[in-house]
Amino acid sequence: MSEAGQNLLVETLWLGYDGLDLPFAEIVAVMRYQPALDARLFASFGSIPIGIEAVVVTASGAYFPARWRVEHLRRRWAFWRQLHGSISH
Repeated sequence: MSEAGQNLLVETLWLGYDGLDLPFAEIVAVMRYQPALDARLFASFGSIPIGIEAVVVTASGAYFPARWRVEHLRRRWAFWRQLHGSISH
């Protein structure tokens, strides 16, 4: 794998839907999906896909659906922040 490809894998989080990945640096919150969030998801993503488990919120205020469980996404995000020094111990 090329260096550019390795950086892409480390720097983005795939949300479980084709073509939907976000830079870890843009993520500000990961929360459990609730139907009350559908309007925000639709405004940001353009549809409400089947199988949403979590919602990822970006620094710009966009809401994106994720097929992964919230605990899984939070672990991945925390690991990335640790690697990048964004979590104080």
